[in-house]
Amino acid sequence: MEIPFIAVSTRTGDVDGDDDVDILDVLTLNKNLLGVEILTVQGRRNADVDKNGVADSTDSLNILKAVVKLIDLEDFTN
Repeated sequence: MEIPFIAVSTRTGDVDGDDDVDILDVLTLNKNLLGVEILTVQGRRNADVDKNGVADSTDSLNILKAVVKLIDLEDFTN
């Protein structure tokens, strides 16, 4: 399986590395969690929003909350 995106962004929540946190990041992470898509190392780091060492469904939900402006992902970077 090929890696479809090369993540260069280190922005929290930017799973696909396009330097923008949006619904595509949620979808990319969800596809990874289902085993359909492989994340880059940096993409996985960016996806681990809560910094617990694992990119999981909690991170996906937090990214979605940030996309709809319920939370600010910058709160997780400290």
